[in-house]
Amino acid sequence: MTFNEKIVIIKRGIKMTDEMDKGRIARITAGKLLNMVQSFFHIYIVSRIIDMVVTAQPWRDIFAFTAVTAAIELTIFIALQTLDRRKDSHQFRYNASKRRMMWDKIINMDYVHIENPETHIQHHRAQQGIGRMQRFVYYFLDSVSGLVSGIAGIIIIAPMAFRAAPELEGFVGFLSSAWGLLAVAASIILIEIIRWFYNSKRAYKYLADVNNNRTLLQFGRTAQHYLEDILHNYRNGKDVRIYSEQELISSEYERNVNGRLSGWRKSMRRVFEMNFVIGLLLMASSLIMYGFAAARVVAGILTVGEIVSFVMYFSKIRQGISSITNGFGNIFIDTEFVQYVYDFLDIPDEKYRGSIPTEKRDDNEYEFEFSHVYFRYPNSEQYVLKDVNLKWRIGEKMALVGKNGCGKSTLIKLLCRLYDPTDGMITLNGIDIKKYKYEDYMALFSVVFQDSELFSFSIAENVAADTEYDGERVKDCVIKAGLGERLSQMESGIDTCLYKQFDEHGVEISGGEAQKLCLARAIYKSAPFIILDEPTASLDPISEHDIYTKFNGIVGTKTAVYISHRLSSCRFCDEIIVMEDGSIAERGSHESLLVKGGVYKSLWEAQAEYYKDTAGNLYA
Repeated sequence: MTFNEKIVIIKRGIKMTDEMDKGRIARITAGKLLNMVQSFFHIYIVSRIIDMVVTAQPWRDIFAFTAVTAAIELTIFIALQTLDRRKDSHQFRYNASKRRMMWDKIINMDYVHIENPETHIQHHRAQQGIGRMQRFVYYFLDSVSGLVSGIAGIIIIAPMAFRAAPELEGFVGFLSSAWGLLAVAASIILIEIIRWFYNSKRAYKYLADVNNNRTLLQFGRTAQHYLEDILHNYRNGKDVRIYSEQELISSEYERNVNGRLSGWRKSMRRVFEMNFVIGLLLMASSLIMYGFAAARVVAGILTVGEIVSFVMYFSKIRQGISSITNGFGNIFIDTEFVQYVYDFLDIPDEKYRGSIPTEKRDDNEYEFEFSHVYFRYPNSEQYVLKDVNLKWRIGEKMALVGKNGCGKSTLIKLLCRLYDPTDGMITLNGIDIKKYKYEDYMALFSVVFQDSELFSFSIAENVAADTEYDGERVKDCVIKAGLGERLSQMESGIDTCLYKQFDEHGVEISGGEAQKLCLARAIYKSAPFIILDEPTASLDPISEHDIYTKFNGIVGTKTAVYISHRLSSCRFCDEIIVMEDGSIAERGSHESLLVKGGVYKSLWEAQAEYYKDTAGNLYA
C-alpha cells in the first residue's frame, strides 16, 4: 500500500467517524487540548511554587498564587468532565452507527455476494477493522496534539535553553552550551526515527502477515461460529444435551481459538523484542536529557524551580515527538485493517437495477419466459441450469419436481433475480427482467422457501413484514394458513412475540407452525406471483397435501409455482415440470405424465409405494 493510498484511507476514516457521530472529532480534540493545557499548567505551578519557597516569598503571596491556580484548575477540571460526559454519552450512538453501517451493507448487497464464501471472509476482516476505526481517529489526534505539545514545549523551554552561560570547559561546558542542546535534540529525533523505521514498519509487516493468513482467519471465523451461532442459540440446547455434544463443541472451540492465538503470539513476540530494543534507546535519550539539565544547574544557569520545569518541559517535548511517531506509526499500521472495512463496504452491487416500472395491469396479465437459460454459480465451472426454456402466464398453477440438486430452487432464484442468468434471458411480457426497476420487480413475488426465517418480533410484524399493519388482515392470513386454533390460544393474539430472546412471554413454535406463518406472510403480501419452495417439508405428506390444496384455493387467479418432493401435493397443478440434471426432462399434466411412462412415473410409483400404508387413498 502506497503512502498516498494510506493518506486517502486516513481522510476517509476521519470523515466517516464524524458522519457516524457529528461533533465527535471536535469533542475529542477539545479534550486533548485541555489535557495538554492542564499538564503544562501543572508544570508551571510546581516550578513557580518551588522558586517562591526557595526565595522565601511571603506565605500570603504563596497562598494567593495557590488559590488562583486552584480556581483555574477547577475550571479546566469541570470542562474536561463535561467533555468526557458528552463523549461517553455519545459512545453508544457511535457504536450503534458502526454496526448499522455494516448491517445496511449486508442487508442491501446483491444476494450473489451473500452466498459467496469470499464475502464471509471479507466480512470477518471488516469486523476486525471496524474495531480499529475508533483507535484510528485517536491516533491521528494524538499525533496532532503531540505536534502542538512539542511546539509549545520548545517555545516555553527556549529562553531557559539558550540563556547565556558562563564559559565552562570539558563535557559539562559542552552540555551547557547551545551545541549541547542541539546534540540532545538530534539524539532524541534520531532515536524516534530508528523507532519508526525499525519498530513500526516491522510490526506492521508482522501484523499484516497474521491478518492475511487464511488459515488463521478460518480459525477465527470458526471459533466465532461456535460461540455466536451455536452456543448463543438456545434452540440448539436440545441436540447438545441429547447427543452429549458439549465436549465436541468445547474442544472444537478451543482448538480454533488456540490456532488463532498461536499465530498472534508469534507476531506479538517479535513486536515485544523490537519494543525492548526501543525501550533501551529511550532510556539513553532520557539520560542525555538529564545530563544536559544537570550541566545547566552546575553552570548556575537555572534556578531550582526552573530545573524542575526544564526537565518536565523537555519530557513533554519528547513525549510530543513520541506521540507523533507513535500516532502516525499506528495509523499506518491500522490502515491495513481499516482498509478491510472499506473493501467490504465497497463490494460493488453488480446487479443492473433497471429503470422501467412494472405495469400495474388491470387485467393482471403477466407472462414470464425463460429463453435458453444457462446458469453456474460464481467461482464454479459446473452449470446448474442448462438450456432451460419455460413459459407461463398469470393464473396458471405450475409444479417443479425432481430429485435433489436438479436445479429447481436455482431456477426460482433466477426468476426472483437473486441471481442473473449466466447465459440466456428471462423476460416479463417480452422485456428482459433486468430492465425493470428492481424494487418494482421484487414486489411481484411472494416466496416461501424451505428455510424461510422468522424473527423475534410479534406475529403481526412477522406476517406483515412491517411495524405498521392491518390487524384484521393479519389475523385472516394466519387463519387461512392453518394457524387459527393456535392463535386463539395466545393471550396477546397477533401481538404475541415469537421466541423468548427478548420477551419472557414469547412463544416457541414448531417447525411446521413456523412454515405456516411464512405462508401467512406470503398471503399478506398479496403479490400476483406466489412461489412455494418446499415450505412444508417438515410436515407429514397428508398435512402437506391439505395445506397445498387449501393454499391453491387462497391463491385464486394468481400464478403459483409449487416445488415439492412429494408429487401428490402437486397433482392439482395445470402443468408439472420435471427437472433432471439442470434441464427440463418432461412437462405436462399429472395424468399425461403418468401415461408417458418416463421420469415422473418412476418417481410417482416409488413414492406411492412408500406412502400407501400411511396415506390411504391419497395417491389413488
